[in-house]
Amino acid sequence: MLERLRARLTGSVLAWDLVATLLCLALVVGDDPALTLLRWPLYASVVVIWTLVFIILAPQRTLFTHTLLEAFTRLLIAVALAATSFAGLLYLLNGAAINRGVFARFVLLDLTTLALIHLGFRATIRWRRGRDAARQALVVGDAAAATRLADEFARRPWTGMQIIGYVSDQGDEPMSLPHLGRLADLPALVRRWQVNEVIFALPPYQHDRVVELSLQLASMPVMLHTVPTALDLVFVRAPVETLGGIPLVSLRESALTASQRVVKRAFDVVVSLILIIVLMPLMALIALLIKLESPGPILFRQERIGEHGQRFQMLKFRSMYIDADQRWREVAQRDERGRLIHKVKDDPRVTRIGRKLRRTSLDELPQLFNVLRGEMSLVGPRPELPYIAAEYEPWQWQRFRVPPGMTGWWQVNGRSEKPMHLHTEDDLYYIQNYSFWLDLRILLKTIIVVWRGHGAY
Repeated sequence: MLERLRARLTGSVLAWDLVATLLCLALVVGDDPALTLLRWPLYASVVVIWTLVFIILAPQRTLFTHTLLEAFTRLLIAVALAATSFAGLLYLLNGAAINRGVFARFVLLDLTTLALIHLGFRATIRWRRGRDAARQALVVGDAAAATRLADEFARRPWTGMQIIGYVSDQGDEPMSLPHLGRLADLPALVRRWQVNEVIFALPPYQHDRVVELSLQLASMPVMLHTVPTALDLVFVRAPVETLGGIPLVSLRESALTASQRVVKRAFDVVVSLILIIVLMPLMALIALLIKLESPGPILFRQERIGEHGQRFQMLKFRSMYIDADQRWREVAQRDERGRLIHKVKDDPRVTRIGRKLRRTSLDELPQLFNVLRGEMSLVGPRPELPYIAAEYEPWQWQRFRVPPGMTGWWQVNGRSEKPMHLHTEDDLYYIQNYSFWLDLRILLKTIIVVWRGHGAY
């Protein structure tokens, strides 16, 4: 819960930074008649420059993961770079439009205001960490390493991390932390103790074991980290981050960079909000038709697996009779290799209205609320059903390294005609080749595919 809160706040901080910067500029400039013609170009320039600089330097991200000094330094550098770029633009437009005194007051007021905003958000996270239950952390390594980490986190209680013990094959002497088991017991211990974080502190010669254990934990909603002595691990995009000032290498880090995540989230929020407002009359009509045809709720809520294995309730317009979930075994089929095929044509559980909704993909519209809440994205791998994910091979869990989407590379390259287990390669292609422009391309292809009704049932 806390990690999802931090992810939402990261995007919120950027939005607040932009609004505050515009207000600071308006307050300093006032009603100066010399700026009548330049007023809106100035505001637009501030939005573009501050957005680009803050996405690249990401001071809003370090706010929650670094020390206060590091976070403030990053903010200072970001404001200084943005202000320098803005000053250069002002010189090109009209060097005499804003005098140096006015410009200096704007920069100082902006820096002070943004610092107060960041401190407020930082205090909010710390308050939530103090109120919520601590995150259970398990160290995989010897007792000495586990004790050092426990001491470091004990000096930083605001991180919300609690080391509950360690796992090791060595016969260490009794320490203050309990020895919970051996390396082979790690998956069972994670389930038993409801562990949220696993920190690997194994020596370099056991790197292969770290990879093996990481794959065994791939199906569990647990974050994986390793101490920076294992930088040569073969993991894609494994960045060095700090957790309360303690450097760790995240093995379950999102495949998206900080700037990519901010841009993707901002695009999701803006587009989903606009679509909800525009499509509200259509959604109201669909709800009425569903209610008139068959008894049961209008919305269908189903547990799905999202980013990092986190579970959430995905929303759809109900397209089946109310007992469809209990009857899935009636239509579930397996291919020649015994792998589960989830969707079949002429499913008897689908209602008449539901069949039309599926053909046009209108049953997916309520997922715009999942996107708005941050549980999904407009584009990404499909959120998987738990009983299908339970049959995944370890490598297939890599598809959960990005937020699930309403549409994706798989959907525009086969949709339901392609068996569920075969689209994992498409999802991995999307993850490895992600860009904002790829998202736009997929959205455009989605419109074409939905219009033709190809592969949907």
